[in-house]
Amino acid sequence: MSKLLLSIVLICLCTSIINAQEKKPFDLEIYFNRKLTDQDRVKIKENIYQYSQQIKSQPNNAGLFVNRGVQYAFLGLYPDAISDYNKAIKLDSTIAEAYYNRGIVQSRFAYTKRSCIDIKKSFLLGLSQAKTLYNNKCGLYKSELGECP
Repeated sequence: MSKLLLSIVLICLCTSIINAQEKKPFDLEIYFNRKLTDQDRVKIKENIYQYSQQIKSQPNNAGLFVNRGVQYAFLGLYPDAISDYNKAIKLDSTIAEAYYNRGIVQSRFAYTKRSCIDIKKSFLLGLSQAKTLYNNKCGLYKSELGECP
């Protein structure tokens, strides 16, 4: 895990230096979700902008934070996605999708106890697809967290 992170940091650093020499702006998101086309990226950024505008006028709408978090995750901007899911959960702790999506984003690095807690919580809130994921990926934590009923 640490070798992977070190490799990513080194690649980003080298690219940053090369881009600085070529006077190109550094855009980290191109290293994530490489299957996205430039048009996809533009559309996702437009969606993020639209959700951000809606959030300004409706700051207590948890669904908007979930939707913007999904868009951030599409670009591989996982800390931003997690932040939005956290805000959504703070506003409405009954949104199963917010827990599920946060668990999925956290699991991009490994199925940790935290991600498994979120996935199980999403199942308990009614998201049936979470049970299969929990049973398949969270075996290390089942003795502590319990089975999905």
